Amino acid sequence: MNAQDIDTLIASHPILSEHADFVRSLVRPNVRITISQDAATGVQSKFGGPAMVPADFEWPEHDVGLYYFLGQINFAEIENRPDSLPATGLLALFNADYDPKSESDEEVFWGDEGYLKAWYFEDVDTLRPMAAPHGRDVQGKRLTLVGELDIPRHQDMLKGCPFDSEILEDLLDVEGECPGPSATVDMLATDYLLGYPSYYSLGYNPTPGPEWVSLLTVDSYEQFNWCWQDGAKLMVFIEQEKLLARDFSNLMCDAG
Repeated sequence: MNAQDIDTLIASHPILSEHADFVRSLVRPNVRITISQDAATGVQSKFGGPAMVPADFEWPEHDVGLYYFLGQINFAEIENRPDSLPATGLLALFNADYDPKSESDEEVFWGDEGYLKAWYFEDVDTLRPMAAPHGRDVQGKRLTLVGELDIPRHQDMLKGCPFDSEILEDLLDVEGECPGPSATVDMLATDYLLGYPSYYSLGYNPTPGPEWVSLLTVDSYEQFNWCWQDGAKLMVFIEQEKLLARDFSNLMCDAG
């Protein structure tokens, strides 16, 4: 959503209109991720496909097996980019997964430390494609990235709310509908950077602590072999100071 969408949302309800300043204080920047059916090439933003990494890159491993290439974000491609994200460079993301060929009985859990790892490469011109050593690459799909705005829906993220927090949840519960006469705006992004974490079944705010912010939220997709918590969403968090320092070495995850 954009500023006009938020104004429409506030104007659509008398109680939100009465507390317009509070609602606007909730606004956070986010970047909507749209998955194209076009194949991605080179350093384009994508989910799946071969990883674009330096020639001397060593594919990450964990106790149960190898990591899987989740995708990459080319920050230069973000339209209306929030200031907290780099203007250039590429972020390569890898998630741990169970290896069916492994003889280990250990399981991989998204709450484990190091479940998702990221590498930030400032010089994209030196990157080269690297196929996954386990041979389980999926076809890469190009992403479009557009900066917009986000507000929370869930009670756990609306502490101190001066009105019944279910009002916001009810108004934003249906994706693709905007309250008010226009009813044409897709209010909720399914996949996005920054913003607020989105969850289905969790009964708590999954943010690890006040110093942490949401970095990435992605849905489950069969085409990428993603199934987070029985088909829910994966939420990735980063410490705000490290994000501003362009340090992606310590990420935390939750799913639900």
